[in-house]
Amino acid sequence: MTEASTTSPETSPAPAGSSDRRAWVMAGSLVLAFGLLIGLTWMAGGFDQRDDLGTVVKPGTTIASGPYEFAFMAGTAQKTKGLRDTEVYRVVLSGTGRVTGNEAMSPTTLDWMFIAKDPRSPAYQEPQSQQFGAEEFRGSSGGSFFTPGLPAIPYRLTFDFPVDEFEAGTSIQLGVWILEYRDVSLLQTGDVRWAPSDRLYRYDLPLRRLADDLD
Repeated sequence: MTEASTTSPETSPAPAGSSDRRAWVMAGSLVLAFGLLIGLTWMAGGFDQRDDLGTVVKPGTTIASGPYEFAFMAGTAQKTKGLRDTEVYRVVLSGTGRVTGNEAMSPTTLDWMFIAKDPRSPAYQEPQSQQFGAEEFRGSSGGSFFTPGLPAIPYRLTFDFPVDEFEAGTSIQLGVWILEYRDVSLLQTGDVRWAPSDRLYRYDLPLRRLADDLD
């Protein structure tokens, strides 16, 4: 049996600027990890003691987040079938929304600014979809964004919770991340846009159970 050599391999000098790139990547990773920690803290109820990170608001209260204003009032929960015919609790949270600037916008679905949590279990979900405009015109009008210069319009968020994780009760929590205009790129290359901060508003919304729809 031969023994492994204990001689350290020679290393070539790092290219110029590599340490700076590693520093930016490390900083970006820390930011992402911190954001995840903030989210997990809220899901565990930790923001009840951290008023600097989360602000609890009553149903119907209008809040401002970046270029948007929202007010959420209540929600419904219905056992139904989701993707691949799996049973889910479909939670629809209703409110109003508007954009305060001069550009038509909608909350991005790539990095949602909303998160719903079942206060009776650890279950939480980001939205499955969003809907603009009056309920009776679903699928025929209402657009897919907020039009500048108009008052608040009906706005709904839909969440799908696995039935084995969700306990349909009389309330649900909705977190709305406070957006900030910042460079979202890891290397700070100038990709500036509205993005969630480490602070949020939390609604405790009444939840009404609807009859099951499993057909």
